[in-house]
Parts: sequence; C-alpha cells; structure tokens
Amino acid sequence: MQRKIIYALLLLTAGFAAPACSTDETAAAGGTGYLKMNISTTRVGDDSDPASEYDPMEHLVVRIYNADGGLIRKYTSRELVPETLELLAGSYSVAVEAGEAVPASFTQRFYKGGQPFDITAGGSTPVEVRCTIQNTVAEVTFDPTVEENFGENFHVWVAAGTEVDETTAESGEQAALKYTADGTGYFTLPEGTDHLAWRFAGTHASRGEIVQEGSVEAKAGTKYALQFSYSKNRPGYVDCTVMSIKIEDPDEFDDTIVFTPDPQLEGVGFNVATPQNYIPGKSSGISYKITTTYPIQTARFSVGRQTVNLLQGETPATGVTVVKEEEKALTVTLSDEFIAAFGGGEQTLTFHVEDNNGGTLDATPKLRIHGLVAVKTSDCDLWSNTVTLRALVVDPEVGNVRFGLREKDGSWREVEGTPAANNYYTATFAPEWSDATDPDRPADGGSYPAIYRQTEGTGIFAAHEYEYRADLGGVQQSGSFTTASGDAIYNSGMEYWSTYTVKGGSLTSAEVPYPNEAASKVFWTSGNNKQTNALCTGQAIEGNNGSLCAALQPKATMGVFAAGNLFTGIFECGSGFSTSGYARFGTQYTYSARPRALRVRVNATVTQVTNAKGPLTTNDIDPARVYVCITNWTDRHTVESGLQYNESTFWDPAKASSLAEGAIIGYGSKTFTESTGGWTTLTLPIYWYDKTAAPAAGRYSLVISCSTSAYGDYTTGSTNNRLYVEDFEWVY
Repeated sequence: MQRKIIYALLLLTAGFAAPACSTDETAAAGGTGYLKMNISTTRVGDDSDPASEYDPMEHLVVRIYNADGGLIRKYTSRELVPETLELLAGSYSVAVEAGEAVPASFTQRFYKGGQPFDITAGGSTPVEVRCTIQNTVAEVTFDPTVEENFGENFHVWVAAGTEVDETTAESGEQAALKYTADGTGYFTLPEGTDHLAWRFAGTHASRGEIVQEGSVEAKAGTKYALQFSYSKNRPGYVDCTVMSIKIEDPDEFDDTIVFTPDPQLEGVGFNVATPQNYIPGKSSGISYKITTTYPIQTARFSVGRQTVNLLQGETPATGVTVVKEEEKALTVTLSDEFIAAFGGGEQTLTFHVEDNNGGTLDATPKLRIHGLVAVKTSDCDLWSNTVTLRALVVDPEVGNVRFGLREKDGSWREVEGTPAANNYYTATFAPEWSDATDPDRPADGGSYPAIYRQTEGTGIFAAHEYEYRADLGGVQQSGSFTTASGDAIYNSGMEYWSTYTVKGGSLTSAEVPYPNEAASKVFWTSGNNKQTNALCTGQAIEGNNGSLCAALQPKATMGVFAAGNLFTGIFECGSGFSTSGYARFGTQYTYSARPRALRVRVNATVTQVTNAKGPLTTNDIDPARVYVCITNWTDRHTVESGLQYNESTFWDPAKASSLAEGAIIGYGSKTFTESTGGWTTLTLPIYWYDKTAAPAAGRYSLVISCSTSAYGDYTTGSTNNRLYVEDFEWVY
C-alpha cells in the first residue's frame, strides 16, 4: 500500500540567518540559500489497524545542525516550524523524531531519521528525511483453527523479555500487550533486553486449559509475525510460527509526510479549525481568507452539490462575493441567503487552492447551521418503516422543537423532539401495529398464531412522497422527501423462458420448460417432468400483458393427478424408477424495504374436482390458490408428492408461523373458489407474524406459490382448472 499525507509546513527562503554566523561570515560564505525538506515515515499495518488513527506527526521534533555539529534550530511541533528558513551556504544536517517511545502500545509508535545536506548560495536544496520505526513490532494472527477449538476463550500475551509474567503484564510493570484477536503492537525494548516472549492461554471445550509459551530474539526496526494455530498433528497443542521482517523493507515504506509551501485558509474573525455555529436571519454571512506564497492559479470551494470557482469575478455565484487583494490573497464571503438555503445541520465547505509553484490546499471548514435538517436516505429505514427527523438548535432563544410528518397531502402526525448530542433535537416516526384478521384463513377455532398489519397513516414506506416540518420556538420550517423505489421481483412479467433438465430417474428426468432466462438461473420453477412437462409453460393468452404469461394447467397421468403450479425454489424427482417429486420452496432474496402486499395479475378458471384422493370429493369445488411468504429459513422446505404423497411435509403459511427450517415472518394468501371471468389484478395483503424481525442475509426469504389446485399435493383436483399469472410486484 502506498499513501502520501501532505502537511502545510513551509521551510523556504526569508530573512533568517543562522545565529552562529555574523554578517561578515555570511558574506564570506558566499551568500545564502534556502531549505525545502521532506520528512517521511515507514509504518506497519493498514487503515483497519487501530494504529492508523495515531498520527506520529503530532509529536514531532526537528533539529538542524551546522557542519561542526552545533544545534542551530530546534522545533518541537509542526506548528512551530517557520514558514521560511534561510541558511548560509555550507554543510548541515537535519535530525527528526516523530511519535512517542512508550514501553508497549497498539497505537503509539516512534520514528527517527536524519540526513546531511548542503546549501548553495541563491539555490534551493530539497532534502528528504526518511524516518524509520524504532519500535520492535509484534504482529499476532490467529489461524481459524484457534477459534474453532477455543471459541472466544483464548488470548496471547506478548512481552519484552524471555518469558511472560501475567501478573506483572496485567499491572503494567512488564512491557506487554494482550491480544484477543489479530493485531499489531509496538514495543520499546528496555536496555539490555533482546527478546520478545509470548504466552498463549485458552480453554478447550474437551481438553480444558491449554498453555503454550516461548520467546524469540528481537531487535528494534524489525517486525515479528506470530501466527498461532491449533495443532492437528498434536491435538492439545498450539503451534506458533514466527517470521521476521525488516521494517526497512520497501514494501513496509508506505507513508510520506512532505513539508512543502502550501496555501493557507483562515476565518475572518474566527478560528477556521473550529466548526462555526450559524443562525440564519440573525447572522450576516461568513468570510474566509486564502493566502499563498506564490500567485493563485486555482481556487474553488464545494458545498452540498454546488461548486463555486472563486476566480470567476467578484460574484462567482449568487450569494458569494470575492475580494481579490492581490495575486496571493483573496477573501470569500458567503451571504446569509446563501447559507440559509442549505437548511439546518452541519455543512462542510471543501476548499481547493493551487498556486503556480505546485503548492496546494485542501481544507474542510464546517458550518453548523441552525434549523431543520434535510432528510437523507440514511435517516430512513424502509424495512422497519421508520424515519428520524432532526433539527440543529444553536439559537439559545429556542427552548424546544416539535416535529410533524405526513404522506403528501395527508394528515399530520406530531411528535415532541428529544434533545440529542451536539445541540441536535430528534424525533423518530414509526408505524403503529394492530391485530388483523385474514379472510382467506380457514376457520381455526382460535388455534392459529396472531397476525398483524401496520395502521394506515403511520410509518413510512418505499416509493412514497412525504412532507415534514418542525416548529423551532415559533419559527416553522418544512421540507419533503421521496423514499426509494423498493425491490423488484425477477421475471415478474413471466417473459423469460428457457429449458432445463429436471433431476430424476429414467421415468421422470427430461428437458422441460423453465420460467427463467437460463438453466443456470434459480428463481422460479414448477413441477414439470418427463410425465407432466406442461404443468407450467409460457403462453400468449388473450388479454395478457407483454408477449407471454405463465400458463398453469393440471394433468392426470395413469390416473395420478398433478396440479398446474409455479413457485420460487427448485424441483427434483426421485432417482431410478421412483415416481416421487420433491418441491423445494424458497429463493434467497434481499429486501431493501418491507412490502405491504404482493400484486399480481391472474386469470383463474375454477371447476369441480375430477380426481379425488385427498380431503375433497367430486362434489367439491377445486379451489386455486396464490400465496407469498417472507421467511427466515436456513434451508428450503421440501414437499413430497407423487404416486404417493407425504402429508407430513405439507405446509400452509396461513396456519403456522414457523417450520423446522425456521420462522415465517409474514404471508399473504388468496384462495379462488370461483372463476375470475378473465384477467384481474389481485392484491395480497401481507399479514405479519413478527413485527420486528428482518430476513437475514443468505436465508431462503421469499416463497411465492401459484397452483391450479389448492389441495394438489394430495393428488386431488380438477383437470379442467386453469390459472394464468403475470406481473408480480410489491406494493408499498
């Protein structure tokens, strides 16, 4: 990894002469030149390490020596380094220290470096000082076998010395670090100490406590990579593999800190490094000043989605004025109207300035604007159907905030704001829930689990526009937002069709119609096989949208009835001469939003039973059915049916909130007891068993099932039924 961090510290020409030399000596030396110095550090680790948050340059000491070794300048922080440094022509050296030399730390590091250089009269001398790490570095990693055998019950101590004393390590008397996960530590070895010791201790579920320890010769400027693994060859032992890496290796040299003449940004009348509170209507704008050593070549700032070129005249944008004092300085003023247009909250102004000598400035001063904060995508949770409104209150005259929310042109809901950190007030609008009754549920005698629906007018949903407002001490502010569009269902219009070879034996395996664009795609399927290869096909039916719909029609082969069907999941048949079919329900599906319902176009023909074997007789109507489930299953649920059926595998999401594979979070169902008389749009409200659970990633979280015969698994139904479906979509 290569990174460059640029610091605006300037070491250039000016009227400064080394105090060890007189005016006559200056002349005798042949004049002066100037120093331009780069300082770089090696570092260990990457941006995921805790150490990446530690800046060794916050603890900087720079010393400059003359040819005789006399100290002529010392700077103890980067802020104290002067903007210009002029030196007599001659020989010098620079020594740099960065960071802190502490006994042991996961973050604090210590670097040193030095470089001789010569100054020529009237010239510029670039000097790069490479500071190498002075610590002894211990990187500990754990092989997966450690967690597999010890869970979380293990740790490793690494300490300065030939052995670890856990008592003194815990108390801090011994320079030591405790690792409970992969990490990198930094040690300053005491004088006379040339070893690092390690001690692994863990509790194995069956073997009890296991302790292994050892040590390695160690020296500064070297990284020791210690990898721990549970020994497969010697059960009950933990192996430690140690690899030594010199820190000076080029692969470890990845941070460069450059001292260079960069432009500066300051606030007019305030500290630009401190976020500034701003009250629209009571403040009168804000000004920033840019200064450079060389003429300004580029100057702009961005805020929100707007970028302003500051070299485009005195008024480069509405509400922005620029006063150019000279080629090396300009003042930018943002008007009250310009700032108020951004609404409340914290805004970051990103300034970018370049001069014609290669100097650059990238600064990000912050404004904390009093008022209602615009709703962002991150404020909305479309699965839990919540939105959090915020207002930043920096006006001391405002004592409380009241928030309101409504769907566009609907009725307002009001909530009193709650004080939060950094002068914010917040209010979260969540859905209300009520007990529900599903008219499609069979009579249950009160044995079914309870179901719920969101109360109309509460919460937020995908693909809707909302209005919000806040009363800040009598001042009204408002805004609006539109939520994301939600999720799509693959091949929702049933336009994609291909073929694939159903898995099975000689009686059942064959190439059959497949409601996906390719055999490799797994989303929709059906019970098509060699004996019943037209239970689900793509057809053009009068009145359907698009070119095709899914046509479901049953078939009776050798007196065995099979319902026309379409479902999400996979279908397989038994091997050999088996006539059993296995419908495995469920497709992995990621939800960005909670749906209220499933909408689908259907055309159903419902008739009397022609083949009776299960719970119906030929005197009964054979109902068709469509249902949807949102699940948290660890595996697909399998239904077995064929010449014989396995009733223990049958399931009905309207009757049970869980199966062996896991929970059913919610469902929607429609049973057709009569024909639709053509195409109709069906909306299946989703009833929720669990109001708070969200489908976990990687679970079989979507089941959609369509069948010409609701009792088809019992090989019971009517060969005269038909069901055509298309245009599946979520309703929010």
